Amino acid sequence: MKNSVKIAIGVVLVALAVAIFILSSDSYNYKGVARSQQEIYDLINTAVKSGKGEIYFETAINPNFLDLFTIMENATANGDYAGCEIYAMRYEYNYSPNGYTVHLHLSDPSRIESFLTEIRVKRIASKFEDLSDYEKIKGVHDYLVLLNRYVAFEGGAYSALFKGRSSCTGYAFAFYAIMRELGIDVTLEIGSAHAWNRVKLDGKWYNMDVTWDDNGVDEVSYNYFLKCDADWHGHHHGGSDAETSVYPTGLSAREYYGMVPNYILITEIIIILIFVIPVAVLGIILYKKKKKHAPIEAGKVMVAGSWNFLMPLEENGRFEVIRKMSAEPEKRDIWGFKDEGFFHETVVPGENINNDIQITLQQLIEEIDFIISVARTSNARKLCDALMLAKNVLMSGYTYGKYSEASSQFLFIGKG
Repeated sequence: MKNSVKIAIGVVLVALAVAIFILSSDSYNYKGVARSQQEIYDLINTAVKSGKGEIYFETAINPNFLDLFTIMENATANGDYAGCEIYAMRYEYNYSPNGYTVHLHLSDPSRIESFLTEIRVKRIASKFEDLSDYEKIKGVHDYLVLLNRYVAFEGGAYSALFKGRSSCTGYAFAFYAIMRELGIDVTLEIGSAHAWNRVKLDGKWYNMDVTWDDNGVDEVSYNYFLKCDADWHGHHHGGSDAETSVYPTGLSAREYYGMVPNYILITEIIIILIFVIPVAVLGIILYKKKKKHAPIEAGKVMVAGSWNFLMPLEENGRFEVIRKMSAEPEKRDIWGFKDEGFFHETVVPGENINNDIQITLQQLIEEIDFIISVARTSNARKLCDALMLAKNVLMSGYTYGKYSEASSQFLFIGKG
């Protein structure tokens, strides 16, 4: 019976491990042979929305038509945000009996990041929703420029909105997503190694390149803001049907930027709190547990190496400050004061040794400091507190007294 239970548990654990591996895998394998461009784009779209960046499939037609913009456009149709995390694509293919075997690489599509991007886009859009269409366009343009810094090998709306750094795809995808959330017609344009937008204002299409309006010095340029084709330079094509460009007016970039809370800082604080608070609580619990079970609290003995440190005693007119005992070999080492002086007594019963010598106050203080350091590392708080009090009172001039068991304090009753 016990073996059966063990086997069953083992099978469950293996199945769970396999399931986790499958769910966490970045690969998507299409079963069957795709026979049209639409079927290929549909299977890619399914993979992207499942968070898969490595896609394998067979096709009966040459795959050289594959286009990053079409993949992104399909993935962001109907209000989805999965495609906003795609910022690069490459693929290779080989001939096969059915036509071609294709391996498509996409840049890090993530269901979690897409979900978070959707939330962030909605929050940002809500800050501009009461503005005019022109102000929405300029406000988002200015906000994204000031929020981000250009980083060549990062992209996607998540990177732009959560990290504040991105390549051109992050600027363009973020602008695209927020404009769409605000109900403004917008496109994403992808050329040779670059991405930008077109946006519609008052029935006219204008060219927009948020990336190239970021000059890298925490200022906003408008050289590529709402431009007609005649003023559109450095791109392989335009898409404006307006006769003239729109000159920027209205609030300053800083004023638009200030409309949106610093979500990146807020996110960082939340993440820190999520990790720091549990660790701090755990640390407090462990500290209290250690303090509660410290050796000095149980039997009033602190063990350190071969020595046992006991709470001081008053015996035969002598008041101890430190008492140490060891079993192997048996030995007592006592430091304290009597007759308004200070003593150090070493007793080794098996060897008939009983050395009781006068010492200076400084020698006693040095030994107290040493034992305090040991008591701290062992969390022997009661002994440590008692020795600290003894040291302070001795240095104030008191030379004799007693230890109160009830109050766990030294009671010094006279001065030398």
